Amino acid sequence: MKKLYRFLVVAALACSSLFAKAQNDGVVFTLLPQMPYSNYLNPGIRVPYRGIVGLGISNINMSIYNSSVKYSNIYGTNANGEEVIDGLKFINSLQEQDNYFNFNMSVDLVNAGFRVGKVFVNIDWRMRVSSGFQFSRDFLGFFVLGNGNYMGTDNPCDFNIGIDATMFQELGAAVQYDVNDKLTVGIRPKLLGGIANMTVTNTNTKIYTDPNTYAITADVDLNIQAASVMKSDVRRISDITTMLDNMNAGNTMDFKENIGFGVDFGASYKINNNWGVAAGVYDLGYIKWKDAKEKKVQKSGVSVNEHLIEDYKDLKDMKLDYATMLNNVVDAVWGNDSLESGGKYKTTLQTRIMLQGYYELNPMVRFTAIGQLYKMRDGMKPAFTLSYSGLFWNHLNLALSYTLSKYTGNALGFGVGFHAGPFNIYAVSDNLLALTKMTGTAVEFATAYKTSGFRFGVVFSW
Repeated sequence: MKKLYRFLVVAALACSSLFAKAQNDGVVFTLLPQMPYSNYLNPGIRVPYRGIVGLGISNINMSIYNSSVKYSNIYGTNANGEEVIDGLKFINSLQEQDNYFNFNMSVDLVNAGFRVGKVFVNIDWRMRVSSGFQFSRDFLGFFVLGNGNYMGTDNPCDFNIGIDATMFQELGAAVQYDVNDKLTVGIRPKLLGGIANMTVTNTNTKIYTDPNTYAITADVDLNIQAASVMKSDVRRISDITTMLDNMNAGNTMDFKENIGFGVDFGASYKINNNWGVAAGVYDLGYIKWKDAKEKKVQKSGVSVNEHLIEDYKDLKDMKLDYATMLNNVVDAVWGNDSLESGGKYKTTLQTRIMLQGYYELNPMVRFTAIGQLYKMRDGMKPAFTLSYSGLFWNHLNLALSYTLSKYTGNALGFGVGFHAGPFNIYAVSDNLLALTKMTGTAVEFATAYKTSGFRFGVVFSW
């Protein structure tokens, strides 16, 4: 198997099954009545404490978004009633272009805040991973169904993918100010330090098969960019996959190179004792990557190989030469995996805009409606969440949510927290049904539902 194809497959699996650019990083944990992180996504929402301290395990989050690949669509039954992989059923279930596997993870290494009069200052240092893999239906269809499914100049295979995977650290300093008893405003400027990134863009590759000779040609448009803090001699795409080995070998790093800036800002307004509203923007920012490596391929009429199929019977019986396909087609279409110096490039954070309103009857009964716009690869996507939250016996915090979204799927979420003096412990899931798949295989867990997110932590407040 050629190194370029192997690397792309590894990247896809890393986005889909390693933890089984998840966009649906739920907001429900901020609605637990005594949650010290009420300002986590909107620094303009008032923190109801004089101070907070969290270290290491105070806020750990993992979330998955899978737009199209469903476990139930991978399998079918044969004539004997046995469950088998159904390639045609699987490919036909995919979207034509916009199929996503996204994954987000974040860990708060340090989070501390304190109040001085009307001002609350919050310092946090986080480690974050944001990765996304976008692919066309034909990208998988070409390997599952073979080139016989794409015959003629009017029926090309759209062999397109997009990858955006970033690991970075974030140092934020939030300041919120109580303008009066009703209005609170806040802003969180953030210094970002890029650790590693790989981006695949401008993919508009089309593969053509001559219906008479089965000869394959391709029009290729591919741009791969990669950068990291590691000062290693990366000359091939496959070298990127050995970064961890290089780290273990004591390879030097320069954390000053890949610097970026971001900002969160927002405001909340308490209309009266029962009603309130809030609005904010989260993760508006960018990272500039230096000493980048790059591979660009733009060419037309590339001769891939003479044929994969000997005659029509091979098409009918699905006797396809996959070895030739992997070894010749990918190598000929995209070329070798050598990299050149690419100078600098910039990636942006996955910004989202939030608007929410709440009605609180009493501490045990509070209803919140949240509208969000998520920035995804092809534009802003909406989501709407309805949530109930309540405080019982001044110690137990509960939250129940239902999110509606065409892109992340509808999901029922649940959160619970326990508060005793300065001690706070909490756990939240954005999709309760996903918990039923945790004992299954990694593939089943990652593909059973469109979205699943988990957040938990221990934090101290006073």
